[in-house]
Amino acid sequence: MAIQSTALESKLDSLEQKADQYDTRTNTAARVNKAEEHLTELNQALNKLEDSLDVFEQQAGILTEVFGRSLPSRATSARDKARSITRVSQDDVLDMIDESGQSLSNHIDEIRETREDVNDARRSINNHLKKIQRRQLDDANTAESIQKIVGEDPDAMDTISRYRSFIRSILNPNGSVPSLKTQWQGLEKAFENLDTDWKGFQRHHDLSDQTIEDLKTLSEEGQVDLDDLSDTSVNEMLNIPELRSTIKVSL
Repeated sequence: MAIQSTALESKLDSLEQKADQYDTRTNTAARVNKAEEHLTELNQALNKLEDSLDVFEQQAGILTEVFGRSLPSRATSARDKARSITRVSQDDVLDMIDESGQSLSNHIDEIRETREDVNDARRSINNHLKKIQRRQLDDANTAESIQKIVGEDPDAMDTISRYRSFIRSILNPNGSVPSLKTQWQGLEKAFENLDTDWKGFQRHHDLSDQTIEDLKTLSEEGQVDLDDLSDTSVNEMLNIPELRSTIKVSL
């Protein structure tokens, strides 16, 4: 909300006329210069606040609209205060220009403090997003491990790759919140159609706990000794068509 020059000139003319009654022209010029400096500072502070608020709003939208989480209370209060300040009208600001300039100076300080609050709140949101990021990347890694032992279906691997890329980008995203939400919903649905976690894989194929542990070892190390496998594990693995085509026995 930059203050327009015509409005400023009118206000400063009023100050000059008032000063003619009480002070010298030299002092009037000093006050006019001071007012101009304050308004320059004000516009700069407002621009920075609005920039910070824009970044905040996108990150807040990703947390709440894309992933369905709630905003931290401190983030909500910081956003409300910032929005209130950016809605202050030009006339309200011009009314703060007084003989001392103190009101406008105080308002500039308030804007700067609010920007710090907004930035702190954005960092808090990012911490929440980082937790989501870690959890979802773990899911992607698990899904990839499962795919490695069932044959690495190209479509499944592509889904996992796109899912992982999206999650990695959420702290520095490209696109609007609505477009990111649509993109995530499509990825999440495609991802859920895969065997994405060991518990789900176990239920899907009716496997014992020991077989799952053996499969985890196999996915991590790439091989496992037959002596380390129970008859149950071997039989259960061979009953899964995808595993029969990928597991090799070496003598």
